[in-house]
Amino acid sequence: MKNKISVIIICKNEEQRIRRCLDSVSWVDEIVVVDSGSTDKTLEIVKEYTDCIFINEDWQGFGPQKQLAESKASNNWILALDSDEVVSDELREEIISIIEDADEKVVYRVNRLTSFCNKFIKHSGWHPDRIVRLYNKKHYHYNDKFVHESVACKNAKKIDLKGKLLHYTFQSLEEYMDKRNAYAKAWAESQFKKGRKTNVAEMLARTFFAFIRHYIIRLGVLDGYHGFLISVIQMQYTFNKYNFLMFKDNKKND
Repeated sequence: MKNKISVIIICKNEEQRIRRCLDSVSWVDEIVVVDSGSTDKTLEIVKEYTDCIFINEDWQGFGPQKQLAESKASNNWILALDSDEVVSDELREEIISIIEDADEKVVYRVNRLTSFCNKFIKHSGWHPDRIVRLYNKKHYHYNDKFVHESVACKNAKKIDLKGKLLHYTFQSLEEYMDKRNAYAKAWAESQFKKGRKTNVAEMLARTFFAFIRHYIIRLGVLDGYHGFLISVIQMQYTFNKYNFLMFKDNKKND
């Protein structure tokens, strides 16, 4: 193909999931992996698929780590994946069919379908989940957000791909809750650095609305008990992140 593709993946301790991800992109021209200090067998598995492996334990956040992965890619077209994501057969064929004549100033959005505790969630604000993952790094790059990073392409023409990106995350409830807690702490830290403040009234309002948004507005009720569980945990996550922020501000003023 005239337009070659580099897959970029950042990871740490993903021995349980990364092989499935790598198998799904064996057709691309290059796989670039940036590891932030795995202590399990992640790197042993990755070495079976690529020698473009880089270690960076100076963790500055998800955005900067993906920027590093972009810089190591030898091709301009980037397909960005997380280690718990799988390119479906339909998405693979779609990408292959469009990449040859792709406009380098256009970005492509995939529709991610997430599996939670062994069930694909089709509502709850989780689906449709269209995110830019295929882009040309001559024009676009990941932003530098510590968490919830994305490709900076506000004014770009965006084309939606039909094939699904399968997201095999949170196969256990404990894992999901632990990760949401970590995200809440990271969010509070980033907002505190920006000088943001909060109070009890805002915390309570946002907490209760988080449940309504996910369970009612975003139709979590249609996902059965899984939808209810997601909505409750989202409420707890919102409560935690505003609490973390409030106590950071209180500590600063002590």
